[in-house]
Amino acid sequence: MKGILKMKKYLYTLLSLLFVATISSCEKGDLLNIITQDIDLNENSQEYQQYLKERIESYLKTYRFEEAKKLVPKLTEEEAQKRFWVLYNKYHQEALTQGCGYILASGDTLFLKVMNKDEIAPSQLKALTSFYDYVELKGTNQETTLWGLGNYPALETLSFPSCFVSKVKDLDKLKQLRVFSLTADKEKYEWWFTSKAFKPIDMAGYDLSKNDKLDSLLFDGVDISNLKVTSNTMRLLSLKHGIYTNASLNNIHVRNIDIENSDAADDELIINNKAIQRLSIVTNADNNKPFKLINVANSSLHKLYVVETSMEQRTLKKVILNENIDTLTIGGYISRGDVPQQSVELVGLSRLNRLKRLSYNPAFSPIATKDMPKNIEELYIGGSGNVPYNDGDSFDYSHLSKLKVYSNGKFISANMKLSTAIDSIYLFPSQVFGDLKELDFSSLKFTKADIYIGSLTRNDVELPMFKRFVFPATLKQLKLSNAKAEVVDLSRCTHLKDLYVHDSGTGERAIKKLILPKNLKKSDFKRQHKSEFEDDYAFKLADINKETVIENKPSWLVSDGNGNYVVSED
Repeated sequence: MKGILKMKKYLYTLLSLLFVATISSCEKGDLLNIITQDIDLNENSQEYQQYLKERIESYLKTYRFEEAKKLVPKLTEEEAQKRFWVLYNKYHQEALTQGCGYILASGDTLFLKVMNKDEIAPSQLKALTSFYDYVELKGTNQETTLWGLGNYPALETLSFPSCFVSKVKDLDKLKQLRVFSLTADKEKYEWWFTSKAFKPIDMAGYDLSKNDKLDSLLFDGVDISNLKVTSNTMRLLSLKHGIYTNASLNNIHVRNIDIENSDAADDELIINNKAIQRLSIVTNADNNKPFKLINVANSSLHKLYVVETSMEQRTLKKVILNENIDTLTIGGYISRGDVPQQSVELVGLSRLNRLKRLSYNPAFSPIATKDMPKNIEELYIGGSGNVPYNDGDSFDYSHLSKLKVYSNGKFISANMKLSTAIDSIYLFPSQVFGDLKELDFSSLKFTKADIYIGSLTRNDVELPMFKRFVFPATLKQLKLSNAKAEVVDLSRCTHLKDLYVHDSGTGERAIKKLILPKNLKKSDFKRQHKSEFEDDYAFKLADINKETVIENKPSWLVSDGNGNYVVSED
């Protein structure tokens, strides 16, 4: 008999250790999903009774009253049962005034304890971001209603990080609410509702029409088609992996809308919502239903971002612009290069006299330079896909008299004429149009340049080395990588403050001559924050071929013998 009791004590100790280990390794939502089977002990033993008391108290503290009810009758001491029924009533009353809960279709309620580690009074709590999950709801496939938010009238931020509730009560009591966030994750949904396929949560059961201080709505995995919100103008609506309609975009008064990888329920988006100032829609057409047309001509928005990616077919056909736009991004790509590239028609671009920043992918919409409005200050050309231009096309940007930043990650051309207003230039081309022999920037006035010449081709044939690169006298900062030029001429650049030249070419592909400006001063190049990966001065020549001639090399520029030249430390 003593041996049996000793074995039972050993088993109890082992299970207790497993219990501790389980808690230490679980996420907060799993803390309640711990061992529930009976321990193999005599129910009348002192050890088992102590276990029951601890278990019941744990259930009560987390508002799991149904589980506590099952265990209280197993207590052998009448006084213990009375004490726990008193505790039961105490915590039940607390749950009614400090907790939330699921109302099941049957009418029963499962209470939820709010995560409130600082123990702030419910009436003063300003942010509610997580609950203790009631894991027994998993597998029941029950639709529920969430109640209890009225216990937290001071809430300014309400976040449901993993929510599949079809309806929420008492949102109208949250008069201070500014940020509402809801995420319905597909993987967790399918773990929770074991016999149902995931679909975005219908927001019809979330009435936010009385929350007049709302500033931001952050949604992931929801359908906003039936969303009811305040008539006041909000700052931000963000939607990911959800569903939206043309009507929802027009009915929600918000200044900024960000939509990412979501389904458009309508083929045409005709935006006339005067509140919208910025609209961004990024769609993966392989995973989401895209739209075919977007028309913002009757809107007041200033910033428009439209990007659609797909494997082999583009759905978007036309974008109709409005004259108020000052920032425009049009992009996307078709992954397969062996399928025809369908271009997107832009209507009204040339009339955008307020346009300051234009970013586009030629594979998406091959904009002609003559159609670019004259007041553009920043021009960015880039993205994946083929470049549907030809050798004879003109790339005359000289009419862009206010252009300050020119960035082109796609091509360069013999027919390219840049504006003298440009201050910063970024070139990372892969294609060349026309018979381009050299890049001569000596007539320009830019102060900053970042240029990387990769494997340049013309009509799918790799180009030979450029004869020379010539940089303007105004240049102060240069990062030049893989130049593919026989001569790099910096002789005019007497105002240089930051210089980095890296040449990965070897043999015939290496720079033949690098001409530095005369009388370079060490004091012109500021000392930087030195790290394991950076040199102390803003001046470095890297991987320079030993056959490369460096003209006007100052005495304070020293070599490490491996093609790297840095400022001496004397």
